[in-house]
Amino acid sequence: MSVPSLSSSAASSGSTPISYPNQGLIVAGTGLSSGIDYTTLLNAIDKSLSEPITLMKDQESPLNTELSAWGTISSAASNLNSAAAALGQTSLFNTYSAASSDPSVATATASSSAIPGTYSLSVSALATQDVMASQGVSATSTAVSSSGATGTYDITVNGKTTDVALNSSTGYTLADLSQAINNSDAGVSASIINNGSSTDPYQLVLTSNNTGTNNDISVTAPTLATGSTATALSFTTTQAAQNAALTYGGISITSQSNTVNDVIPGVTLNLASTGSATITVGLDTNAIDSAVNNFVSSYNELLSDVSSQQTYNTSTKSTGPLGGNPALATLVNSLYSFMGSEAPGMTGSSGLASTYGIIENADGSGQLQLNTTTLNSMLTSDPQQVQQFFSALVNGSPTADGVSEKGGMTNFLNSYTNPANGVIYFEQQQINLQLKNMNNQIASQTAMVQQQMGMYVKQFAALEQYVGEMKTTSAALASQIGQMPSTTTGG
Repeated sequence: MSVPSLSSSAASSGSTPISYPNQGLIVAGTGLSSGIDYTTLLNAIDKSLSEPITLMKDQESPLNTELSAWGTISSAASNLNSAAAALGQTSLFNTYSAASSDPSVATATASSSAIPGTYSLSVSALATQDVMASQGVSATSTAVSSSGATGTYDITVNGKTTDVALNSSTGYTLADLSQAINNSDAGVSASIINNGSSTDPYQLVLTSNNTGTNNDISVTAPTLATGSTATALSFTTTQAAQNAALTYGGISITSQSNTVNDVIPGVTLNLASTGSATITVGLDTNAIDSAVNNFVSSYNELLSDVSSQQTYNTSTKSTGPLGGNPALATLVNSLYSFMGSEAPGMTGSSGLASTYGIIENADGSGQLQLNTTTLNSMLTSDPQQVQQFFSALVNGSPTADGVSEKGGMTNFLNSYTNPANGVIYFEQQQINLQLKNMNNQIASQTAMVQQQMGMYVKQFAALEQYVGEMKTTSAALASQIGQMPSTTTGG
């Protein structure tokens, strides 16, 4: 079957090109023989056949919006769950801080074994490093050992002797020796200084890596070869190592280091200068305040996200994608109950969040706010009760010790956020299943439309050929008739 020709004017009219099975049988435009606009006709048929596909695709959009909304809720609920779990850890209430009355004298950090209290100390000396310097030489390239030199530079620190070997074939310069010492494990740092002298200004300086008298430096230089022109180095102490000295409770204490661990229980002191300071150790309320603030913020964020997914929009006159969802209603009502009721295992005011500074906003939104003054007052007067409340609220028992139990907020939130069988997972799976089924239907319907459109293309091609053949036959007949001799009747 030959491909029917279409008029060039129709083919270039800007109509949507045909893309169907059997497309090669007919091209876009108007048939030259029939005058039929096949492009417009086929597009109209396609649109009619594809209406179910369009409707299904329109239904996909709100489903994807719901899926995204559940993703937002899932993230917010997970954040709240993590913030709540952090409040239920006993380690949070075993975190102490140490403050110094004079940080220029000493600063301090406290561990979980610290004992709250006030401790006074006086620093009379700081621990220092041992420093030794060689005599001056004229340049860093000055030879300090020569070809044929024997032995090593022996450096002893804290009872350990390190042999810095020399290159007996070429000798060492001052710069070579400095680098070799730094490449060794001698416990010292070597540097070359220029002391500004007009003659022999370069000195090799050795500084012990650690402070204290245990880290005195001792250097034994090698023997130079007979007749050597190299300079034999000798070292003298320019700063003697000393121990830190301080007084605490009338007791004199020395330390090899300015970092002192064994004076105040559970506290590390960092000595900075001589003088007196008072170290105050107490519960780290800043860490607890931060954790409670994070909990309140995460709680409010979840409520805000839930509200935004359910709120009626007056402009679009439509409810949010999750409006009326019973799982969200249960989530919000349960959170309200957790924060408005007595914590599990606690009675009276001791079990109420308001006792610890967590109160509901006055705007009726259900969101919370934290009064840190109230919280810190409770932390000062009864830190154990504060710990018990948060353990009860988030874990389900005042003695849950960080383990989630039935009745606790974390246990409840887990039922929503569990990635394997949580409520949110179930809701998302239901939507994904709908989308999968819809995509399968769209694919099936699309294949059917393509098949039908291919049939129409084939039929229209046959029609165009038939019309062309009929026109050709008609023209031939007309021509034959025109060539027939006429009959003349005489009078």
